[in-house]
Amino acid sequence: MPSGIFRFPVRRFLDSIRGVDTLIWALVWINVVGLGPFAGVLAIAVSDFGAFGKLFSEAIEAADQKQVEGIRACGGSALHEIRFGLLPQVLPVIAGQVLYFIESNTRSATIIGIVGAGGIGLQLAEQIRVLEWQKVSFLILMILVAVAAIDWISGKLRFAIIGQRAVA
Repeated sequence: MPSGIFRFPVRRFLDSIRGVDTLIWALVWINVVGLGPFAGVLAIAVSDFGAFGKLFSEAIEAADQKQVEGIRACGGSALHEIRFGLLPQVLPVIAGQVLYFIESNTRSATIIGIVGAGGIGLQLAEQIRVLEWQKVSFLILMILVAVAAIDWISGKLRFAIIGQRAVA
């Protein structure tokens, strides 16, 4: 945002959202919408919203302005500056961050489920409570396989995005 009048309050708002841990957001959303997976989804989404705001703004600010200036010098509009000057630089960074957060949220969902927000974490907590160690082992193995699969898929997607960027 070029205007400091808007930039300062937006950044402080995102800082305040990011400053509250996902587990705390889960407890807040459990009180608002009740126990269940929806509270967990909201907790992760709100927490990620603040983090994405920070990470995306840093990626945009770190982009080389020479490409944007070149498009402006050729008579391109502001939309062209963003589409052809800024987006090719920041899209691989943003895609990598989003894919990492998807992987990280899979792990976070386990912890959030344990506090009552549903999902696999709730199943894991119940099996630990009744001392069903074979089921606990299986659930942990499922979580590890899911994280590994997400990591593999994100690697393929990152390669595809970077490969497209090199061709363009």
